Amino acid sequence: MILFLVALLLSTPLAVVYAESIQPVQHSDIAELMMKKHSLAVDGRDFIIFYKLSTIGGVGESTSEDHTARIVSMEIDKEDTSLVVDIENVMQDDIMSIKFPKEMLSAEGNKFVVLTDGKEKKYEYYTQENSTGIVFVLPSGTSRVEIIGTHVIPEFQYVLLILAAITSVILVGSRMKRASYQTW
Repeated sequence: MILFLVALLLSTPLAVVYAESIQPVQHSDIAELMMKKHSLAVDGRDFIIFYKLSTIGGVGESTSEDHTARIVSMEIDKEDTSLVVDIENVMQDDIMSIKFPKEMLSAEGNKFVVLTDGKEKKYEYYTQENSTGIVFVLPSGTSRVEIIGTHVIPEFQYVLLILAAITSVILVGSRMKRASYQTW
């Protein structure tokens, strides 16, 4: 019997795995696997926002997904530097977890303001290299959440446009000045 097992092992080709065959991880955070995704287009750029609405469990910190509450829309309010989330069917107090790219919305010192139907809420946050996550209690009946930061996309692009316009005016002005000196 032992001889048979040894012969079987020797006759079976062994699989060799090299580092090139390892696939990169699609989710940098295990929590993303349990969250829903929302794609948000802002000025021609797409951002992925992860979120989860969970019921508040009765024992410890156990929660389960709230299947009645749902996100209706998300948008960036550039004027208020905020992410606005419209929600419906929040039938009981829930826990809302939301994770978004820092490039899209950030706050100095991670001091965001979270509003649910205009009322300020306490929250907990975590940061990763390129994203921020915020967790807070979402009261029953809430229809709008606003997360206010200090910087929102595409502020940098507007600065570049203004800088390009100023540079163009200076260049055109200096060439016109040079051209007027040459005609005398």
